[in-house]
Parts: sequence; C-alpha cells; structure tokens
Amino acid sequence: MATAGIKAAGGPLGALIGRYRPTGVPRLGSREDRAGAYRRMLDASTRSFAYSHQFANLRREAGRASYKLLTAQMPVMWEISSDLISALNGVRLCGSVQVIDAAEKLVTAAGNLDLNERKADPFQLQAEAVVAAQKTFLDTCREELSYNARWYQLLRKRKEKRFLQQRAAG
Repeated sequence: MATAGIKAAGGPLGALIGRYRPTGVPRLGSREDRAGAYRRMLDASTRSFAYSHQFANLRREAGRASYKLLTAQMPVMWEISSDLISALNGVRLCGSVQVIDAAEKLVTAAGNLDLNERKADPFQLQAEAVVAAQKTFLDTCREELSYNARWYQLLRKRKEKRFLQQRAAG
C-alpha cells in the first residue's frame, strides 16, 4: 500500500521503486540465462562427442567382442542424445539468431559422426568437423555475450592484440 502511495506521488523515490527488479533471479533471455543455456549446450555437446568418440573407437578396435558392451550402453547414448537436443531447445528459447544457427550446426555435426566407420581417417575428419563447429559456437556465444572487445573499446583491443602477439612469439 505504501509503495502504491509513493508511486502515485510521482517523486524520484517512486521511479526507483517502479523499476524494482529482484536480483539473483535470471529473467528469460537475460545475459545470465543465455550464458547458462550456452554453457549447457557446450557441456552436452562435449559429453556427446566424447561418448561417441569412445563408442566408435571401441567398436573399431575390439570389433565383434565389443557388441555386448556397446548394446548395453545404448540407453546411455540415447540419454546423452536427448540431453543434447534439450540443450539445443534451451538455446533456441533464449539465444540470438546467430547463436541458434551455430548451435544447430553443432548438433548436425555431432549427429553426422558415423559410429560404424571402420577406418580411422574418415572418422577423424568427422570428429574434426565437430570440434570446429563447437569452436564456432563458442566464438559466436562470446561475441553475443560481449566477451570480445568491441570496436570502440580501444584499450581492451590493444591489450588483446598485445597478448596474442606475445603468445604467438613465445
């Protein structure tokens, strides 16, 4: 009741109370919410890639001896795949268009891993495509969350450039 009276008075205190937002609670689409969804997507894609890589290598190296073990691990593979799709839906809910596109390409690259590939070289190319898609997704997220220096942040860009030059030289 007091809040309504202060707001009705129209003073500066009323303006402050009218803009009250609870802290510590991320709103849908807020920076914290997007960062959480992007982190979940990165975690799910890393878990999916690692498990698929292990699955394919075991199948390629052990052959028929691995069939019972791999069959028993299928429910875990389905759970990991559904977690990846769920993380993609989380990104679709709160991400920007560029991030959503990069996330969909990452899921497509992870889905293109042929776990039945008998030769290591083609599978390695597919794995490198997943790693590249994950890097693209991460860079897109960093850009969208403004973790990268903007054009008007001259001092920050100069520090980044100096750091990258030192790293390349050393």
